[in-house]
Amino acid sequence: MKKGIFALIIILLTTSCVDMVKGAMQAAGNELDSAPVTTSESNYVTVGADDLFQVDLPYYMKPVSQLHPDASFQYANIFKEAYFVIIQEDKNEYIDTFKQFGEYDDELPVIENYKNAQKTLFRERLINSKIQEYGLNNINDNPARQLKILGQIEDIKAAYIVTFIEGEKDIFMLMNWTLEDRFKKLENSFEYINSTFQLIEENK
Repeated sequence: MKKGIFALIIILLTTSCVDMVKGAMQAAGNELDSAPVTTSESNYVTVGADDLFQVDLPYYMKPVSQLHPDASFQYANIFKEAYFVIIQEDKNEYIDTFKQFGEYDDELPVIENYKNAQKTLFRERLINSKIQEYGLNNINDNPARQLKILGQIEDIKAAYIVTFIEGEKDIFMLMNWTLEDRFKKLENSFEYINSTFQLIEENK
C-alpha cells in the first residue's frame, strides 16, 4: 500500500513522503476499509474552514496536514486510498500574474482560464494522461468547471476528480484522487463531495 501512496502523492508534496504517511495514518486511525462508499446524505458530514466555505465529506475521511503545502483544507482515508484537498487562490492575484506572463485569455471567463491552466499542469506532470471535461458551469450559484483525469505517476495509475469554483475574491480547486483501480468505487462519491461545496454567504 505504501508504494501506491508514495507515488500517488508525490505530484503534490514538498515534504517527506514518510512524514506524510505517518501523519495520515495517525489522523485516520486504524479503521478497516468497511464503510460503504455512497452518496446517501446520512453517510456524510458537513465540515468547513474559517467561516469561508463548507463541504460534505464521508464520515470515513479524517483531517490530515501533509497532502499539499498550499492546501487550506485536507482530508483522507489512507486505507481506502481516498484523498481530498481544497486549494484557495486570490482571484485578482491569479489574473494579474497570468496576464504578466501572457498566459491569460481576456475573451474567456476567469474560471475557464483557471481550468485551462491547471489542465496544462496535469498534462505536464502525468504520463499518458486522459482528461475529460464535464458539462458543468455552476455549483451552488458559483461559476464552476470540473475535470476527470486519469494518468500515471512512475508505475502507478492514478485517477482524479478536480473541480474549480470561482468566488467573488478567490478561486478554489477541489481535488479528489485515488488509485485508478479504486476509482469506479469512489467516483460518484468524489462527484458528490464537490457538488456540496458552498461559500458562506457573507464571504461570497
